[in-house]
Amino acid sequence: MPDNFIHKLTERLKEDLPGACAQNKMSPSVRFTGKVIPNTNKTRESSVLILFYLKDNTLYIPFIQRSRYDGPHSGQISLPGGKFEPQDKNLLETALRETWEEIGVRPDKMQILGNLTSTYIPNSNYNVTPYIAYLPEEPNFILDSFEVANIIEAEVAQLIAPETIDLFVKKVNGVQVEAPFFNINNHQIWGATAMIISELKELITTIDTIPSNSCNAHNGQESR
Repeated sequence: MPDNFIHKLTERLKEDLPGACAQNKMSPSVRFTGKVIPNTNKTRESSVLILFYLKDNTLYIPFIQRSRYDGPHSGQISLPGGKFEPQDKNLLETALRETWEEIGVRPDKMQILGNLTSTYIPNSNYNVTPYIAYLPEEPNFILDSFEVANIIEAEVAQLIAPETIDLFVKKVNGVQVEAPFFNINNHQIWGATAMIISELKELITTIDTIPSNSCNAHNGQESR
């Protein structure tokens, strides 16, 4: 079952992606809650890794809860990843390097499946490209305690279940925000991370069918 699913997902990733239409289903009502308008001419490229792995014959994806710090994503739940560095050959290498550094999972046994549509994060002025990989075993997570406070293991079946989606209304950096989120074991996965997972969910639910016309499929970046 897992191998068949991974094969179908790999093939689906070679086709047009749902893009911003799927992402925006999980977009907050306000995306920029900072104080200084970002200079999009100086946007930094970054990437994250969606890592499918087998645990007790069940597919999971790991999320990280970031440590508290003086920054825009302090304490938030995200996918492992970070900004492109000069030593990286490409953004895939960035995602793999950051995953190794943050949660101790080496890429040696990973199967790279493809990538999703890039997502712009206005608060940090990052353009994020999500990559997808598969590990046919349970990883031995080793956390970088400076960057990562906790790992949240999410069952893929739970992520795509309609009842997993909830909604909050609260102030973020002093701004009133209404945002849908994935409720995973009482952890709120929202913002850009939820938007990325929303596109993944769209792919998963249409693997055996023709993608819905409700989304204009494309491979381009989300409009800024």
